[in-house]
Amino acid sequence: MDPETARQRRHQEHVASWLQLIATLRTEGWEAYLTCTAAPVQVEGTLPNGERFYFRARHSDVSLGIGSDDPADIPEWEESESHTEASWLPAGNG
Repeated sequence: MDPETARQRRHQEHVASWLQLIATLRTEGWEAYLTCTAAPVQVEGTLPNGERFYFRARHSDVSLGIGSDDPADIPEWEESESHTEASWLPAGNG
């Protein structure tokens, strides 16, 4: 397999794993959308209790913001941690 085909396959598998996780979250009452697939990985939506959330994995940082009108900008609650190659964080580690 040539390098470009291998890269495309890895990206497709990466996106598919995030979409599978989002489908699981939706069955649990979340409203979630994959808004960016890499550099950064971003998932946004609402929790089952109606609060908005914003998840982002970029460079070496993974963060989750919850609450407010725009949890991507000024969340009521936010937590972050370091993660190697966060921009390509696998959904299983998210």
